[in-house]
Amino acid sequence: MLLFWGGLTAKFCVKLLRLSFIFCLGVTMIWRKAMFVLALILCVSSSLLAQTPTIWKELFPLGLLNSDGKEVSIETLNGKYIGIYFAGQWCSGCRAFSPQLVPFRNNNADQFEVVYVSSDKNKAAQYAYMKEAGMQWPTLEFRSAPALALKSRFEVTAIPTLIVLSPAGELITRDGRVDVQNSPADAMAKWLGTTPTPLPYAFAASSRAGESNRLAHLDRQVVDEVNTLRTIPKQGWIKGTVGSKEYFVAFDRTAWTIKGNVGDKPIDIKIDHDKKTIQGYSHDSGVDLAFTWSTEEYGLEGDVYGYPYWLAINWPSGNAMGGLSCSMLEFNWNMDTGVITGFLADRKANMKYDKVTGRLTGDLFNRPLDLQLTNLDLHDFIQHAYLFLK
Repeated sequence: MLLFWGGLTAKFCVKLLRLSFIFCLGVTMIWRKAMFVLALILCVSSSLLAQTPTIWKELFPLGLLNSDGKEVSIETLNGKYIGIYFAGQWCSGCRAFSPQLVPFRNNNADQFEVVYVSSDKNKAAQYAYMKEAGMQWPTLEFRSAPALALKSRFEVTAIPTLIVLSPAGELITRDGRVDVQNSPADAMAKWLGTTPTPLPYAFAASSRAGESNRLAHLDRQVVDEVNTLRTIPKQGWIKGTVGSKEYFVAFDRTAWTIKGNVGDKPIDIKIDHDKKTIQGYSHDSGVDLAFTWSTEEYGLEGDVYGYPYWLAINWPSGNAMGGLSCSMLEFNWNMDTGVITGFLADRKANMKYDKVTGRLTGDLFNRPLDLQLTNLDLHDFIQHAYLFLK
């Protein structure tokens, strides 16, 4: 009897062991499947997180560069708040703010990155300023279509400006500079707690890009005519009204002088081609500039009315870009229609030039304008735009 029960017990134990083994094996397989599914979910999630948001490709379609002009992966922006920094070395406000922004970015590098949009005078100055200021962040190609489109999209008319975007590319603030200057210890937390808003529509990006691209396709005959005109020594003048004031300026291409008046304020300027200087006074204030000249571009740099001033003009296009103090200055001339648009800081320019009659009408920096150009090309107006700044 004892043997009978012992045999049953032994068989029961064997079955129990088999069932236990099968159960454990099943649990192990279920656990393995669960772990596999979990790992798969994590992999998919991490790959999704690693994808570059479409907005970065939209804002920076030509990619990013470092201070040596070498390509930087746009993926370095992933998961971070982005500060689009509009600045230039010539601006005293930028030279004051950049030393504050550099340590702020470095202290928050795990959450925040800067992209520099240069308003420097040329590409060499852009890279030199990045190195001088210790900017370890990326930049855009100098005066590329995307850089111009960003200035237009965010309506940047003065520098320094810091536009802060969320990791998804939505707008956090247009006043990032104020936040960093006033409270650098709290700025990052403030941005993290801010509800983002959609970016402004890129209404001007395509037009700016088109304006930039058309420089290479302009009629060479127009360029030749302009260059020929500039070699003929003769007098020309601009006469009319700017705002409520009578305006008259005479250009003497024999003596290379510019003389005239705005209302009761005299203008008396001398151009020295040997020294490449433009000196004198206008509106009772000094003008002291140095210039560079080529068949393609013309550059001005110096002081106007006590403020640092620079202007770069592309002769074939008639377009100009520059700055007065820390305010941006820009003219865009459509040679086909004669329409000229631009701005100085927040003051707009919207004019039309009739190349047959030489008449220029419209609005210049929020002042009505009606001028007659005689024996002068519109390039002369753009070249000496500083005479109209006050």
